[in-house]
Amino acid sequence: MLKEMSAGVDPDLESHFRYLSGLLLGLGLGFAASIPSIERRSEVFLALSGLVVIGGLARLFAVADAGAPTIALQLALVMELVVVPLLFAWQRRIAWLFRS
Repeated sequence: MLKEMSAGVDPDLESHFRYLSGLLLGLGLGFAASIPSIERRSEVFLALSGLVVIGGLARLFAVADAGAPTIALQLALVMELVVVPLLFAWQRRIAWLFRS
């Protein structure tokens, strides 16, 4: 069944897509794991947020080079370059409040 579904798909492209999807899952799990003690997870939040923003910047460069992607990827770009930095700022505020 899987073989039939992937007929005509470039194996390298499929492998790369699945690898990147796994990385995104790992990032999401990292964010989720930091929730229970979020006030003490500034370094983890910084690292994960930085990775997401770097990916968003790469996507933004692709938009500049190749044109606007689909609406789904435009929304992903907003998440990567707007929402994640806002979440990071929120986490820093929570950490600051707990230190006071």
